[in-house]
Amino acid sequence: MGRKIETLEDFKRILYLWISPLLIAALAIYNLVPHTGTRTALFYLATTRILIAWNALFLICMVFKRYFRLFDYVNLVILTVYYLAIVMDCVFQYMVPGKEGAIGISIIWSPLLFLYIFITLKKRNGIIYSLALFVTTLLIGMPRFRHFSFDYKISMLIFYLANLVYIAIFCISHYLLKVFRELEEEKKKAYSDMLTGIANRRQVQAWLDAAVKHADKTGTSFSVIFFDIDYFKQVNDQFGHQTGDEVLKEFVRLSSRVISANDYIGRWGGEEFIIITKDELPQAEELAEYLKASISRHSFGHAGKLSASFGVTAYTPGDTAETIVRRVDEGLYKSKGQGRNRITVL
Repeated sequence: MGRKIETLEDFKRILYLWISPLLIAALAIYNLVPHTGTRTALFYLATTRILIAWNALFLICMVFKRYFRLFDYVNLVILTVYYLAIVMDCVFQYMVPGKEGAIGISIIWSPLLFLYIFITLKKRNGIIYSLALFVTTLLIGMPRFRHFSFDYKISMLIFYLANLVYIAIFCISHYLLKVFRELEEEKKKAYSDMLTGIANRRQVQAWLDAAVKHADKTGTSFSVIFFDIDYFKQVNDQFGHQTGDEVLKEFVRLSSRVISANDYIGRWGGEEFIIITKDELPQAEELAEYLKASISRHSFGHAGKLSASFGVTAYTPGDTAETIVRRVDEGLYKSKGQGRNRITVL
């Protein structure tokens, strides 16, 4: 039951988890290359070491999903300042004096900045930011263009044209990301319950199919908890459907706090809910007991105290999603038939 990329943030996080180690490696290799003892060389060495530490911290935060947006914007500022420092160094320290090595290895990382601009900012802001950055590099280089050698003039023209190409490419890519976000929203609507915000029956069915397939392949097991609110019709009849809706949302909030991050919860229909957990049957029964007790202790606003009935089962070899649902539904049916507010394990 592995997690999939479901949002743009998931996509960006995975992208960063791949890019950051490579960037750290590139910076570390740069530190291993022999450098002259000039002030500029020492500045770049110190800067790359700070960037190594910063990207290591960034990588750790991405692993633990912390401070995502903060790192987004801080990294954008760092990359911008570093990029402009490289361009100024090329122009003033190499091109104007006519020294060799102006467009060095650092400049080949420039597309990374434009990529970062467009995945961090909205399309309009990304275009404005990248064009402003392009104009800034023009203002740095063009007033001194007549001082460059012929080769450097060609190199700078190619550099400027390449930057325009990068902007155009990432502008198009941003459009594709917009399409991705729209598809993401449509998927969310298709697989989420509109009232409670958790997965709907279609998504739960997909999870069950995937869980069965994974269990068949690996020889592992998983458990399913099926439960609903006792006498929920009376809540609607006595207090109205608006109160009933609030009870369902509070019921989901309470249930979501009880389960672990590795468990899946969805609304099967009406007041019926389902949990899919990697736990074995005894642990799943303990989870159901804890959830049942938590529900019984909780006050649901105008509706007051409520209870829930449960069916619990576990995957066995040869099971399908349909047989599991049929068995756990039978357990729930028995719990309700035996007086409700109880758990039946099958």
